[in-house]
Amino acid sequence: MSDLDKAVRSANELRAVGQQLTGFDAATWRTAQSDRGMRSSIVAVSLLDSTPDWERLKGRFDRLTRLVPVLRERPLFGAVGVSMPRLAVDPDFDLDIHLHRYRLPEGGGWDDVLSEARRMSLTDFDNDRPLWESVLIEGLPGGRSALILKLHHAVADGQATILIAANLFELTPAGNPDEPAAPPPPEGRPVSMASVSRANIADNVTRAAEAAVSGVKVMAELAFGTVKDPVGTWSDAVNMAESIGRFASMPESSLSPLMAGRSTTYRFATFDLPFAEMRASAKRRGDTVNDIFLGSVATGIAKYHDRHERPTRRLRFNIPISIRKAVKDGSSSNAVTIARFELPVNGVSVDERIKSAHAEVKRWRDEPALALANPLADVTWLLPVPVLANVARASDVTTSNVPGPPMPIYIAGSRVVGSWPLVPTVGAAANITMVTYDGTAFVGLSADEVAIPDLADFVTDLRAGFEEVIGAPVGPSDPVKRGRTDQPSHANGVRTEIPAKKAPSKRAAAKRPAANKAPAKKAPPKKAPAKKAPAKRPAAKKAPAKKSATKR
Repeated sequence: MSDLDKAVRSANELRAVGQQLTGFDAATWRTAQSDRGMRSSIVAVSLLDSTPDWERLKGRFDRLTRLVPVLRERPLFGAVGVSMPRLAVDPDFDLDIHLHRYRLPEGGGWDDVLSEARRMSLTDFDNDRPLWESVLIEGLPGGRSALILKLHHAVADGQATILIAANLFELTPAGNPDEPAAPPPPEGRPVSMASVSRANIADNVTRAAEAAVSGVKVMAELAFGTVKDPVGTWSDAVNMAESIGRFASMPESSLSPLMAGRSTTYRFATFDLPFAEMRASAKRRGDTVNDIFLGSVATGIAKYHDRHERPTRRLRFNIPISIRKAVKDGSSSNAVTIARFELPVNGVSVDERIKSAHAEVKRWRDEPALALANPLADVTWLLPVPVLANVARASDVTTSNVPGPPMPIYIAGSRVVGSWPLVPTVGAAANITMVTYDGTAFVGLSADEVAIPDLADFVTDLRAGFEEVIGAPVGPSDPVKRGRTDQPSHANGVRTEIPAKKAPSKRAAAKRPAANKAPAKKAPPKKAPAKKAPAKRPAAKKAPAKKSATKR
């Protein structure tokens, strides 16, 4: 075999085995595979004003998989189980396996959409296929439909999901003007386990060398600095060490006295907010939209703890901080690190919660160890899964704020009315993620079934927290029942997927038996006709749960 033939064969083999997952992605993958409570698939639900043309829709997804090759890539595993998985083009890729549609029976609505999203989220991927799927749900009231997209978190973070959406959706009902033709689909071929193992060994050696070079570089910079400024350099070294310690800290338990339980399942809820009012509130206070978002979440959770007479001084929040640089190759891999910090909850004012959120986020963005986020993430791959899972379960709430397109978007002739991110709890009691789109902030909530068994009450209090901070009404309605061409109205849509109420009433009976009985007697004669009582009096809202429990 000639040298040229060997080079071509080597290049083909490299393409066939793909790329090794980063440490963060690999750790995400491994924990999700080993612990069902650590599932991390991202689900996005888009409400459409009509039913899109099916063939056009298939064409959009086919184009998407050509522009974002990871959507045609499957995981590969070497002979040694401790090696990081790889992603390589699936030679048997079939779009029909990943894209489905069905029609709701007469009377179906938003609750059915959320139930399907939950089913998809709690269902594991086929590891022999690319890690995504999408379902079009037809037959919603008013001729509307819903598009659900599920992506494994090991191949896409929140910002990457926006990148994917930018290549999927269109700017006009007729499509994107002057859109260039899609590239040819990437080619894949079967590979042996031996080839994957060799590639893993080579990548591991390369990573070790890069880590060593990075360490030497840091040490050299410190040593050089010592000559010029020994005091300042020593201080920098101490700050870096302390920063790495904060990154690597491993809390042992949740701070909430109420939301400490954990399970392997969760439920979804959605609502939306007027983004202009959010920005106006931030401007009045001299804060950012993200500060307002975090302050609203903390205020709502404070109300929830007050409802159950279990106030807590502080809770542990997680937020992803992007370390993504300019992406020029269409990559959608994760480029985040997790900031973990405590925020004051009960016993403080709204302004104190907001200012504390601002200070904590700024502190994390200024952490010296942020520059070492990728090498530190690689270390997480080496940690035992139970350790990673316990750290995740020590978090109370995970939040994320992702900017979306500021103008209307379309797909296959249908306009996107709203889009809600639904992210698994991944060990926390709740995940609350907000995406802004066309003047509206869409909030998706996932809540652990044991940590938060009374989801409807939690949503009521969370909504009230946003209302108090923003100063705009957030009332109940069903997004699919709005007019066909209307933008989301504010009083805004809140829909929750609510199963039997046995669990909520159990918590209520355990925490405050006496308090629940009194409202239960008053509610039927005085408050049955009025719908505003539950919004103003959380305690009264618990009466039905108590009553339901006694029937059981």
